[in-house]
Amino acid sequence: MTKKILLIPVLITATFFLSGCSVANPVTTTKSTMNNATFIKTINSGTSWEPKMKIDATKNIAGIDVLSMAINPSDQNIIYIGTAKNGLFVTKDAGETWTHIAYPEKAYNLLFNPSDSNIMYGSGVLNGRAKIFKRIGEDQEWKEIYTEPENGTIIASLAINKANANILYAGTSTGVILKTTDAGQTWVNLKKEANISSPIINIVFDSANDQHVFFGVFMIGLLETKNAGMTIENISSKIDTVGRISSLYTLTADPYLGGVVYVGTNAGIFRRAGDGAWSALNLIESSKAFPVRVIAINPKNSKEIMYSVAGAIYKSIDSGTTWSTFQLDAAKEIGVIKYDLMDTAKVYAGLRGF
Repeated sequence: MTKKILLIPVLITATFFLSGCSVANPVTTTKSTMNNATFIKTINSGTSWEPKMKIDATKNIAGIDVLSMAINPSDQNIIYIGTAKNGLFVTKDAGETWTHIAYPEKAYNLLFNPSDSNIMYGSGVLNGRAKIFKRIGEDQEWKEIYTEPENGTIIASLAINKANANILYAGTSTGVILKTTDAGQTWVNLKKEANISSPIINIVFDSANDQHVFFGVFMIGLLETKNAGMTIENISSKIDTVGRISSLYTLTADPYLGGVVYVGTNAGIFRRAGDGAWSALNLIESSKAFPVRVIAINPKNSKEIMYSVAGAIYKSIDSGTTWSTFQLDAAKEIGVIKYDLMDTAKVYAGLRGF
């Protein structure tokens, strides 16, 4: 049975690698600039970027930290962002104006049902307890469909199966992997081959095989299942046989090419080919001095890759052979990048203080 939630902002005392920087009042009256940017947009494939933070003529969202983002699959102008301290904001005009939405203050993950955009899922923290929520309908209440047994843990990742939207996976900050096959009514714990207690920060599906799923383990490595979670293998040692990697920060699947995934690490970006072979991308060497926290692949052109480290955005249109750069004059760093599925020249990025 789902539980309706009363969405009142609460004070969360637990901190975590995803918590971000919190501010007492995120709605500011300062001028929107790239320096105080929290949400930026490009309409020309990354040649130029602009901050998009307006609430109304006097207020903006320059004070927030963006943890998550979801774009409505039926209307790409509708975008939700989840924050570290202030719940959700939504835009219905592709970032031009924003509205606050009632939700627990920490919004770690946001997902649309790919076959029914009326249905959304999200994870957050309510009264100190990590939970997963579901909403059916734009103006409907968020209902609790999963809760952790004690305070301090968070739901660090959430993923939905595009081939069967009743199937979702969730990962916790203690390394637990959960799965539902009935849209959140019931959950089962998946047993991992390795004893890993670090946060499961990303979960991605092989775009050609929904039984094939990868789990990114923060600062540790990569887990893989080829049978929808019946068995899970630690494949961290396969990523880089030279041993340059000591930490994993992000994981992204190619939305078009089957079996292809990218991992962002302390030593650059590594790519898994469809045959399972791994290779390092030819990144600009200076960018390897910083952790790669976010990677995005153009959903209509797998040769186009974007990533961001520190104060720069990098883009390749030849599968990572060469790169163009954009200087990001912002006080915060990019934590999430999403392409517009209909017009991939439009790309959105959320920023946060790590």
